[in-house]
This record gives sequence, structure tokens and C-alpha cells, in this order.
Amino acid sequence: MYLKTLLVLIKRNIFVFCKDKANLFYSSLSMLIIIMLMLVFLGNMNVDMVNGSLRDADKMMQGVTLPMDQLMEGDRDSSKDDANARNLVLSMIIAGLTVVNGVTVSLGVIGLMVEDEAQNRLSSFYVSPVSRSVLVLAYILAAFILSIAFGVVTVLISEVVLVMSGGTMLTTIQLIKVSGLIILNSFSATCFMFFLSTFAHSLSAYSGLSTLVGTLVGFISGMYLPMGVLPETVKKVLVLFPICSGSAWMREVFTEEAAARTFAGLPKQGLEFYREYSGITLKFADMEISNLIKFLILFGSGILFIIISAIILRKKNVRDR
Repeated sequence: MYLKTLLVLIKRNIFVFCKDKANLFYSSLSMLIIIMLMLVFLGNMNVDMVNGSLRDADKMMQGVTLPMDQLMEGDRDSSKDDANARNLVLSMIIAGLTVVNGVTVSLGVIGLMVEDEAQNRLSSFYVSPVSRSVLVLAYILAAFILSIAFGVVTVLISEVVLVMSGGTMLTTIQLIKVSGLIILNSFSATCFMFFLSTFAHSLSAYSGLSTLVGTLVGFISGMYLPMGVLPETVKKVLVLFPICSGSAWMREVFTEEAAARTFAGLPKQGLEFYREYSGITLKFADMEISNLIKFLILFGSGILFIIISAIILRKKNVRDR
């Protein structure tokens, strides 16, 4: 009975969210803004940055013979620099969009709970034999499921675009890694958005919150500005956000093949610099943040936000009595 009721409520929340085209539009708004910015000027700027890094690496190689273990595998072919750079940048964009979509979609679905509360629909649920824990869990799981679904759709569509533009598809292993990261990022984002929703009890408050999150998500994920141009203090703050770790990890998987092809035959130091500058490699106080630490940040933050949210809601329920 408990499971059946939960499934019905999850289905109801997913249906209500997808039925409203405004929900789908505003959940995709941050993604659309990022795409427009990339098409207008950020995309070319990033491509020029990669080409500049390649030229600098070529200068390092002039008159110098480096051991093979200090060079990237493959032969240097400068005639393919622009194509490789665009493929690398496009892979970076796809990785970022996948993470951003997970955040904005979960934010939109969790907003249904605030809307139901503002429209007094929750009062109708409360007088039914359904417990509040089931109601809350239904909103969280609906947001989690749709966040994963939108992330998968983003990857599938983006991979088609990438291949059509001359890029390379993800390998089976990479697809498995990306799928795992989508689930992990969706879990972290959903828990965080649910935590934020506990402070918003009106549609206007949640609308303002959604605007703030939608504006900051592109910046925190490293989509608008690469980590290399930010002050050290700002970097140290950003790496503490789960979405920053999730985005960096996703970029690492997406750009693995593209980066190897772009920097083929060049010093490994050049690729290491680019990875750190673009935010693929994250550091805190000169210490590189490993994937294990990123996992702990993403998973641990999700658990922490759920626990804090449960405490807040329990105190709120006590006051409402």
C-alpha cells in the first residue's frame, strides 16, 4: 500500500510538471542562455584559448628534445588544430549542459511542492490517510527521476550533434561513467534544491529563488568563465559547491578522447595546464581534488541536505500543530 501510493504520487508529480509547457521552458532556460552565449561569443573565445595553448606548446618544443614519457601519445598535426579545438570545446559544453540541466529540472519539479502548498492542495493531501513523509518523498523522487531523464536526453542529443560536427562518440566505458555521474549529480542537485525549498513558502519567494539559482548555476559550474581567470579566493569558494565538482568530473570524462587528440605529440605539461585553467582539474590550496573526494562531496552533500531538510520540516510540523 505504501509503495503503491508513493508510485501514484510520483507519477502525478511527473505528469503535472511535464504537462505544463512553461515548466519545461523555464527548466531549460539556463541551458538555452548558455547555448546562446556559446554561439555568440564564448564558444569562439574558448576555441581561440585552446589554439593559443597549442601555439604556446609548439614554442616550448622548438629547439628542445623531450623524452617520450613527457609527451602525449600520437603525432602532432597542426593542420587539425582548429577542428580538434572545436571538438574539445563542444565536449566541454555538453558536459556542462548535462550538469546544469540536472540542477534546473530538479529545481522546477521541487517547485511543484511549493506551488501545491501555496494553492492549498497539500491541505487536501494532509487530510487523506497518506503520511507527510510519503508526500515529500514523492516530490523528491519525481525530481530525481526527471533530472536523470533530462540529463540522458541531453547527452543523447548532444552526442548526435557532436558526431555530425566531426567529433567522436563516447566509448561504452565512458557512457557508463557519464550515466553514473548523471545519477550522482541528479541526487546531489535534487537534495540541495529540496533543502532550498524549505525556506520558500510562496510562489513569489520560490520564483526569486529559481531566478537566483538559474543565474548562478552557469557561473558555479564553470560554463561562463574558466577557473583560470578567477581569483584564488573565488576558486577556493567555488570548489566547495557540489555542482563545481560534478561539472569538473563530467568534463573530465567527456573531454578524455578530445583532449588526447588535440594535444597529441605535445608536452603533457601543456594539457595539464589547460585542464587546470578550464576547470577540468580542481585544486584546493595547491592540492588536486581527486575523483574520490568529488564523489564524497556530491554524495555526502546530498545526504547532509536531506538530513537538514528533515529537521527543518519536523520543526515546522511541530509548530503547525
